[in-house]
Amino acid sequence: MHLRSRVLLLTTAFAVTLFAITFGLSWRAHIEQQRWSRLVGVEMQSMAALEEFLRAHNGFHTRAGRIVGATQSYDSVVQLLNYPALAGIDTARLRQRVDRFAHLLHDSEATKAQRDAASAQVVAAAQNLIGERKLEIARQRPRLERETRAMMSAGLAIAWIIVLCSFAAVQLTLHRVVRPLEDLARSAARIAGGDLNARAPIGGDYEIAQLGTAFNNMADKLRAHARTDDLTGLPNFRAFRERIEEEISRAVRYPERFGILVLDLDRFKQYNDRFGHLAGNEALQRVARAMRVAVRSVDLPARYGGEEFAVIVPQIDAAALAMVAERIRFAVEVMPAPADGARLTVSIGAALYPTDGRTVDGLFHAADERLYQAKGEGRNRVVSPAPTQRSSDRQSA
Repeated sequence: MHLRSRVLLLTTAFAVTLFAITFGLSWRAHIEQQRWSRLVGVEMQSMAALEEFLRAHNGFHTRAGRIVGATQSYDSVVQLLNYPALAGIDTARLRQRVDRFAHLLHDSEATKAQRDAASAQVVAAAQNLIGERKLEIARQRPRLERETRAMMSAGLAIAWIIVLCSFAAVQLTLHRVVRPLEDLARSAARIAGGDLNARAPIGGDYEIAQLGTAFNNMADKLRAHARTDDLTGLPNFRAFRERIEEEISRAVRYPERFGILVLDLDRFKQYNDRFGHLAGNEALQRVARAMRVAVRSVDLPARYGGEEFAVIVPQIDAAALAMVAERIRFAVEVMPAPADGARLTVSIGAALYPTDGRTVDGLFHAADERLYQAKGEGRNRVVSPAPTQRSSDRQSA
């Protein structure tokens, strides 16, 4: 065999082998990505269905669990267990406990303690199922990593056996396939450790890039959920604290002022006692909607906790801060009362950076003091820094 033919044959064999290896790796990565995405999607749907059942069950038990014969309304909660997302998991134990709880609702001789214990068992069974789904995801991820590493090791061994000069091509394949997967695994570990800002690099082959994009989309959804109040849809305490730290850092770099507002619903406990917790939740949602309308586009309204809200108001002076606060107070005051509720009012305390403080705690201390002052002066009013110390409780925005 001529040298040229031998070189051509060897080159062709190398190219075909390298092509086969590369194609096999890409195909396997595609299959593993599909399997992982399918697993995560199914498990996330089942966990979401179980969490929705838990919320419905707890809500029912809170408002109606003590009423004998209330199973007709509880049937709508039980129907949540028929979601298609739960078809692939064993819910027999949970259903048994649900049936037990429903039976106690019918039983006129059952005590409150028995119903509460049965409800706790339902909650425990549902939480156990959620925990099992999370463990299943955690169990499958190491297996995916092991299979991927084994696949790459086999491909590298074949390439070395065929020809030593394939080293550069193999290194390129490793660079384009394994490293993105390892980066993805590290990002997943960071998210599992609580770092929701972790991002997977988008690189490598198309399938690996798709996997990184899908991972980042999932991380974005988790991050948004972790920073959003489920009831009102406003940013929550965590998002608010992160944003105010950013505002302080920006104000240190550039001589700027910003303000914060702390809002508290007036006599909200009495409102809850009179109209019930569902009406109270609806009231918090109405206040959140009014705040969104009243604030500027650059402001950040948030639910700080319970019936307390807060707003970050960037690039503002004392007079304008008082006007924003008054708009919010007025927007809440003029909201029409629902059929099963009453009109609401809020008291607002304001603080201005750096006049009232240069730290988060200092600003909140000043705003809280003014909030208590507004409460003490009759509620439904704004107390803000000079030059506008107090606004009338009837002044329009």
